[in-house]
Amino acid sequence: MTLPVYATVQQLGVFLAPAPVPDNAERLLTNASRRLDGLLMGARYETDSNGAPTEQDVIDLFREAVCLQAQYIADLDDETGANANVSSQRVGDVAVTRAISVVGIGTPRVSPEMIELLRTSRLAHAHPVVGWGW
Repeated sequence: MTLPVYATVQQLGVFLAPAPVPDNAERLLTNASRRLDGLLMGARYETDSNGAPTEQDVIDLFREAVCLQAQYIADLDDETGANANVSSQRVGDVAVTRAISVVGIGTPRVSPEMIELLRTSRLAHAHPVVGWGW
């Protein structure tokens, strides 16, 4: 099954304007859509047979969320998260220092703005749902 991608390169371009669209925009949008799907496990909304939302307000919300995530990862210039724990870096004569931490994982892989958008939309749970009586 192919998972839906919730924004097009053209829509990302409108979102980012006047900044240019990154060369890797399609991959960023695909990965951002996958990240969104992971965050919304257990969320309730109407979908079509491909798993894409059918209500216009949810479609619009997903497009904005995916564009926020794609912009965030593009701005970090770290699609894979390989530099999430880099605490310093030098370009001349190349030097990288990695922070070892038992407390955190470094730079978050999810845009704080996307998380806030989902929480205020009430699609992403701010707290876990406990029990089956809901």
